Amino acid sequence: MTQEQTNIKLMLSVIAAFQKSDLQPLFDCLSPDVVWKATAPPEFFRFGGIHRGLAGMKEYTALLFSRYSFARFEPITITAKGDEIWGLFEVEALHRTSGKYVTSDIAIHWTVKGGKIIEHQGMFDTASVLMQQGDIAVAVA
Repeated sequence: MTQEQTNIKLMLSVIAAFQKSDLQPLFDCLSPDVVWKATAPPEFFRFGGIHRGLAGMKEYTALLFSRYSFARFEPITITAKGDEIWGLFEVEALHRTSGKYVTSDIAIHWTVKGGKIIEHQGMFDTASVLMQQGDIAVAVA
């Protein structure tokens, strides 16, 4: 199996477990000094920002799962080249505060060295999610 195939398999297995709220596969493949970037404004998404190391990841996952429960986290496409992996996922999650389900595509980029994630960046349409969960109104012209 090539490095790219191994990395794609890693992303798929971690995401499949993550969807079921099983965080152990994620924590098993994190570098102790991982840098986890959640590209979302922290004033709206408490889990947003940069989280460092395993302690930072425990805080990130606690904040994320205190607000959302994932119903779907389906891969649209995943590609890898060397240590870099990009994934695009279709996600549906229950926003616990409002009781509403929200959907979004999420782009995930990982850098992996020696089978461990050393850096993550996740991006999604934050404005759309905020509108779906009722935190901001749609502007009408």
